[in-house]
Amino acid sequence: MLMIRKAAVLGAGRMGTAVAAHLANAGIPTLLLDMAPTELTEDEQKKKLTLESKAVRNRLATTAIATALKGRPAAFAHPSRADLLTHQRRRIHRHDRAIHVAADRARLERLLNRTAHHQWVASP
Repeated sequence: MLMIRKAAVLGAGRMGTAVAAHLANAGIPTLLLDMAPTELTEDEQKKKLTLESKAVRNRLATTAIATALKGRPAAFAHPSRADLLTHQRRRIHRHDRAIHVAADRARLERLLNRTAHHQWVASP
């Protein structure tokens, strides 16, 4: 029997976030990752953040989770299930399964190369 204790979803778009929410609904702690933004928003500039700031690097995943919490129909069985999602980039090697949900393969490979160890390979 397949046992998944932790999972990672690469791609925090609509589909990737939904996959991560389903895993969280099943009680599986899930890492949700996307590319780090290449530009700061006006708000981030006002706060004097940089592209290396954790809040900026995690913006896409953080926004995706917040959007999923507001969505109808609800992505999460209960809002507390969102607490099972994280976006700490350096922890991908600790997960049992990685699911990629990214339309752009080159973008996914850049994400994997920046984030993961060599054991994580994108599927064809």
